[in-house]
Amino acid sequence: MYFLEIKKQHKDFLGSIRHWQNLKTAFEGDAIWVKDFLAEQINSPEIQQIPYKKVYELKENLLFEQGNLLPSKKLPSGLLWTPILRALPVSLPKFNHNFFGIDEKLEIRIKASEEIKEAHALLVDYDELKRYIETAPKYRLEPLQWVVLDKSALILGNPLLPIKGNTYWLEHDFLLPTGYNFEWFALAKKLQEELNLSKQNIILWNIDNSYSVIPKTTIKQLSISSFRLTFS
Repeated sequence: MYFLEIKKQHKDFLGSIRHWQNLKTAFEGDAIWVKDFLAEQINSPEIQQIPYKKVYELKENLLFEQGNLLPSKKLPSGLLWTPILRALPVSLPKFNHNFFGIDEKLEIRIKASEEIKEAHALLVDYDELKRYIETAPKYRLEPLQWVVLDKSALILGNPLLPIKGNTYWLEHDFLLPTGYNFEWFALAKKLQEELNLSKQNIILWNIDNSYSVIPKTTIKQLSISSFRLTFS
């Protein structure tokens, strides 16, 4: 049997599992306990994305934190269990980018993901694009837009060009490297509200967790003439 423990101040992060009607919760001091997970639920993305949690496995009334061979503590006695839907009227918290409290900080970063997402953008070197675009048929470029980033070009749209480059997928105006997602992907919408409140930008997220803000007004139609004018 598995148990999840989280501080009351972070209870809103349980919103991603609140619809699992099999779960029960109990309150102990400043902690919330959750139990009755199905085997497929405990290792699900919904659980993995919850920050500040601890997941335990119960063995002979001792709690072993997930991945540890030594017990962490005993299961508290006298807990009053209630269905999670009744106990937690959850709403997502407001937060300031990566700060969740005066003394607490949640670093926003991306990590490798097995989820398949369709590529929406391609970051290519100038020379790679030049070799292709000079002989490209007009119809191949018409569905695409582009913007210059330093000595590279970011091409957006589908179908993307068949040239060498780094691909990105799009969600909430974030361009994330294909094969990656936010570690806490349930917070992507809230993060977008903090970084892109006006929704007038696209934010390109890099594997090293840096990002570039691209005003949408700088993005233009891709064509041979726009390419020549930009790099003339």
